[in-house]
Amino acid sequence: MKKLILILVSFSLSYSLLAQEITPNKSDSIKLLVVTGGPTFRHQVDLVPTSFYTLFMGYDNLIWDHATYDEAAFQTKRLDNYDVILMYNRSDSLSDESEQNLKKYLESGKGMIVLHHALGSYNNWEWWWKEVVGGKYQMKESNKFPKSDYKLGELINMIPQKDHAITNKVNSFSFVDETYKDLWISKEVEILYRTDNPNSDGPTMWISPYKNSKVVVIQPGHANTAHLDKNYKSLVYQAILWASD
Repeated sequence: MKKLILILVSFSLSYSLLAQEITPNKSDSIKLLVVTGGPTFRHQVDLVPTSFYTLFMGYDNLIWDHATYDEAAFQTKRLDNYDVILMYNRSDSLSDESEQNLKKYLESGKGMIVLHHALGSYNNWEWWWKEVVGGKYQMKESNKFPKSDYKLGELINMIPQKDHAITNKVNSFSFVDETYKDLWISKEVEILYRTDNPNSDGPTMWISPYKNSKVVVIQPGHANTAHLDKNYKSLVYQAILWASD
C-alpha cells in the first residue's frame, strides 16, 4: 500500500511539472479544462491511464488544467477561465447548480470536446445528450433505447468522411481500441470519421448539431493504444483548436 501511495504521489508531482513546462505566457493561448472522474471512476485509477494526459503535452499554445470530479469543475468562477472543456468523465447525473453552470458556459459560445466514455454521462439529462452531444451511450435498457454495448481490443479503421479544418492534417489511419455499439446518434450530426468495424455503429467522430458553441465528439479513446497514436493525438488537438475559435 505504501508503494502504491508513493507511485501516485510521484505521478502527481511529475504531472504538475509537465503541466508547468507546457504553460506558455501568451495572450493567444488556448485555456483547456480536462474533466475526468465522476462517482463511477473516482477510485478506479486504471480507468484513466496515464497515457491519456500525454494528449495535451508538447503544445506551446495549450494551457491545460485538470478537474478530477465534474461537480468541482462546473463552478461559475472556474468555468470563466477556460476556452474549451474536454470531457473524459463518466457520471450519471449533475446537481442542478452544475447543470445550469455548464449550460451557461455552452450558451456563451465556448467549446466542448466529448471523448469516449463521456458519451455515457448524464443519460437522464436530455438537453445534454440530444442537443449538445448529438449522441449517447445508453447505460441501461429503457422503453425508448436498447442498452449500448462495447468491445475491447478492436481494430478501428478511421476513415475520413469530408474535408474539414479538424481532419485536414490527418488522413485514414488505424489503431486498436474500444468500440461502442447501439449508441443513439442524432441524424443531424456532421460525421467526420467512420469505421468499418462491425462492432461499431460506424460514426467515430462528429460535430454535434448544437448551434450556440462548437462541440466535437470522439468515440474512441479508451487505452494507450489510442492515446499514444500520433494521428489520434493530432485529431484531439485539431478538435481543441477548432472548438476554441
